[in-house]
Amino acid sequence: MQSPLPPISLLALVLLPACAATAPLPNTPPAESALYHAKQACLDTYQTRPGEVAEDNMSKLMSCLARATQKYGRQAYGPYAPIYMEGASKGVEAAQHLREGLYTPDQFGSEIGLIQEQENSALVQKKAQMTAPMDPILQSVPPTR
Repeated sequence: MQSPLPPISLLALVLLPACAATAPLPNTPPAESALYHAKQACLDTYQTRPGEVAEDNMSKLMSCLARATQKYGRQAYGPYAPIYMEGASKGVEAAQHLREGLYTPDQFGSEIGLIQEQENSALVQKKAQMTAPMDPILQSVPPTR
């Protein structure tokens, strides 16, 4: 039985990054492709129509996406994987709130958007840390002869 509420748009969910299948090298197109295909299988399973998921399927979908991220995320995202894994966990929690009636579909959509903003911010910070030169105090000193 479908919920009387309108289906939730998957636009925000589809925009989530995609990833890996068996065990390709980290941060490579095959790793990203494997994750993408795993996430697409989740969408194909739980969407009622293209781009829409019934409210009662959203928790199942978010759990499936989180499992795909856990399984393939390390290979696909490399050093950024923990950021995406945390976002996936928060998505599952938001879907549980929706299922329990603590969120309306609109609130759920807003929460997913906020999670994506937090991921993007964390990614920018992580990239800056990885590309920033080390503090001179922390750099190794070449041996003197």
